[in-house]
Formats: sequence, C-alpha cells, structure tokens
Amino acid sequence: MENRCKFWLPKKNRFCANAPLHNSSFCGNHTPRTAGQWIPCPIDPSHSVLQENLEGHVRRCPLLKQVQSLSTQPFYQKGVNAGKDDEQKEPETLIPTSGSFDNVTSEMKRNALYSLNISQFFDLIRKIESVHAQICKDIKDSYKIPEACGIWIKREVDRKLPFQEKHVMQQASILGNLEEFGVLESSDGKEQCGDAEVEQVEDSNGVPAVVEFGAGRGYLTQMLADCYGIGRVFLVERKSYKLKADRSLRQKESLILERLRIDIEDLNLNAVESLQGLPYVAIGKHLCGPATDLTLRCCLANQRNDDRCRDKKYLTHLGI
Repeated sequence: MENRCKFWLPKKNRFCANAPLHNSSFCGNHTPRTAGQWIPCPIDPSHSVLQENLEGHVRRCPLLKQVQSLSTQPFYQKGVNAGKDDEQKEPETLIPTSGSFDNVTSEMKRNALYSLNISQFFDLIRKIESVHAQICKDIKDSYKIPEACGIWIKREVDRKLPFQEKHVMQQASILGNLEEFGVLESSDGKEQCGDAEVEQVEDSNGVPAVVEFGAGRGYLTQMLADCYGIGRVFLVERKSYKLKADRSLRQKESLILERLRIDIEDLNLNAVESLQGLPYVAIGKHLCGPATDLTLRCCLANQRNDDRCRDKKYLTHLGI
C-alpha cells in the first residue's frame, strides 16, 4: 500500500493502484492541481490538458487525425445546425426581451443557467414544473410493444448480442410507437406519393432509409433491422464506442450500413452522397438537451431542399 497512489476510488472501493510520483502521495493522474492549470484542448474541448503540456498534446491528441479526416468530408460543415447567424449576435441575457425567444441558442441557455445562484435555480425548477403541469396534463405515456419485436422480447436473437431488458423494452416501445403512427408497417414494398407510385426497391417495409441520430452503439437500429427488414441505415454519432452493433449489422447481406462519426451540429445531411434523393425516417433514443434542436434543424434543412413527397408521412419522422 505504501507504493500506491493515495487517491481513493469510491466506485472501486479502493485506492488507485498506480505508483505515486517522487516526493508525492499521488500518481500523475491524481496529483492535485488548481483549476487554472487546466485548459480545454483546442482540438476537442470535451477534454482538458495542462497548460504546460498543451504544445505536445496538440501534436499527439488522439482526435487529431479524426478531425483532419472529418474536415475533408463533403458533409462536414462547421456549425451548420447551430442556429441562424443572427441568433449568435443576440445578447446573452438571462431573460430574453419580448419577441426574441425564437433566437435563444443552446449556448445562451447554458450561460444563463450557470449564472444562477441556488435560490434562482430552485425558482426556475418550480416555474418549469408549473408550466409542465399546465401544458402536458393531457399527454399520456405511450408504451407499445409491437409483435414485430417478438424475437427480441423472447430473447430469440443472437446470444452474442447484449441483452438488457430495460433498453430492449425502451427500443421496442419506440418502434411500436413508430408503427402505431404509421411510419413502420408491413407492406408490399410500394408507397403512393400523390399520383406517382414510388418503388421501394431496397426495403420491403416501404422505408428507403433510416438515420439514427445519437446512435451510440447502434442497438436501436439493430432491433429495427432485425424486426422490420430495413435495407439502408445511417448511424450518426460523434463518439467512438466499443461493442458496437455494426459488426452484426454488417453481416446482414440485405443491409447497407454507413456510420457517420460527426457532431450533429456540423452535419450537412444534404451532402451525404448515398442519402441524396432518398426519403428517410429519422430516429433517436438519446437525443438529450441541445441534441434535439440540432437534429430537428438537420432534418428540416434537408426536407426544405426536397420537394418530392413533402407531405408524405414517411419523409422525415423523429422518434425521440
């Protein structure tokens, strides 16, 4: 124990197993430092680096190659879904002036929230709960498990696929509501668009393509492909995950899979070559916070540029 770092790890219920630095009780990862010594990485602000190590870190940041590669992709457009240009110029006030509520960006909301003291924060919570009670009193939970998902519910899928009942039931209910709404259905592979008949060659379900936003490991799409025979899917996720569903999905000969590792804020869906001209269903299970706004902007921008079947129910739907 004398040769171990003295930093206690509550989740593991033990001290850190790394060796401490010379003349210190802690290892390099757990040596106490002031907040001012840490600065956001200029390549990926989601992690921080010591200011003294910044120059070396930038050269070998694990995300450097990914960022360089992403910048060359035609569908990468920095901040394309962040909001209108005039939104960024709005003053970051705590309470927007009359008529400016449509121009409040996610960043402005975060800054306003972080500026609250404890009393103001709890006042805000009470206001939110009051408004929610008035507006959402008639909204009911819609929990539906479709027959199409029976192979997952009965655990008749590949035993190598992870099975967590909570997630399986949530995913099945999302698909059940999409089926109830008429987005997913068993059909003969044809849909009507006005007077024109559109052949759905790639998908017997009548859905040419599915885009899952915030896909994570992609197991919502896995269930969708297993139970509804979707022929073409796009997984949008900015992070890299282990144990993804991609391997099992790629084993389906009738399925075309494309994973887009990009932040939804920077995704120009119109520029994804393999999706151009295809109506699609947009789904998502983990579109929390600003990801919902970003996804809506991303899809609606694509819809405005495609007049074909504009009013058809399967063009763009979000299952959030």
